[in-house]
Amino acid sequence: MSFGTLWSRIRQGTSWTWIAEQHQPALPVDLAATVMDLDATDRLHAKQGRSTARVVFHGPDGPLPVYLKRHYRLAWRERLAALVDPTGKHTPGGAEFAHLARARELGVRVPEVVAAGERIGPGGLVQSFLMVAELTGCEPLHEAIPTLQATLEPTQFAKLKRELAIEMASITATLHASKMFHKDLYLCHYYLDMSLTEPAGSRLRLIDLHRLGEHRWTAFRWRLKDLGQLVYSTVGVTGVNRRDLLRFWRHYRETMGLTFPRWQMWLVGQKAARYVDHNERRGGRS
Repeated sequence: MSFGTLWSRIRQGTSWTWIAEQHQPALPVDLAATVMDLDATDRLHAKQGRSTARVVFHGPDGPLPVYLKRHYRLAWRERLAALVDPTGKHTPGGAEFAHLARARELGVRVPEVVAAGERIGPGGLVQSFLMVAELTGCEPLHEAIPTLQATLEPTQFAKLKRELAIEMASITATLHASKMFHKDLYLCHYYLDMSLTEPAGSRLRLIDLHRLGEHRWTAFRWRLKDLGQLVYSTVGVTGVNRRDLLRFWRHYRETMGLTFPRWQMWLVGQKAARYVDHNERRGGRS
């Protein structure tokens, strides 16, 4: 793909759009030209030049529900970077598109990308979008666990939690062993297939990888941040207890082959405690 010269990008602009071949029949033929203006109000969240909404397209194979993330206004630093290096995925939509592909290469189950694209120029205009298939029948773990505790027999619930702790540890360790870090690793970003028909070890999907980053020289710092966020996000969640956290930690440290695991576990606990303290000073979890 040719993006032209910097001058041509400033004067005329350039763009790219990627669409999954299997979903193309369900999407508008002019998606690239209209996606940023598409009317989308279902479960709409919009602020600071960006929005997320649920959209349902209808094709020959039936409805295609997706979540559409759009970024209309970026900071000048991001816009300048995209103008100078249009292949660098400096926009949020382009970056998350690349991050999802990277996680999938590592074997982490993530949402399916339906479409993605960027507009760079003319002038300082830089926009992006990402469209992912809805995880139908799935719920975020912070909501799924209390629901399952209320509906399953205690022995079934305990068994399921053991399996989920192992799977979460495997997903997290897979990223961290590759020096990749989520940076928003909260319980709500693990989605569970509520049908429970998938075999153990294949029930979770990891979402919201827009901040995913590789850090080889500062891996220890980012590992503590990810794990601290995860522990913090379990506070107050009905059905999650200390035994679940210890089970997660045991499988995580064994997979990672950690040295001095007790010391590292203490540091993770301290990190989580700081998140709790910060949240309380701000007046409660947002």
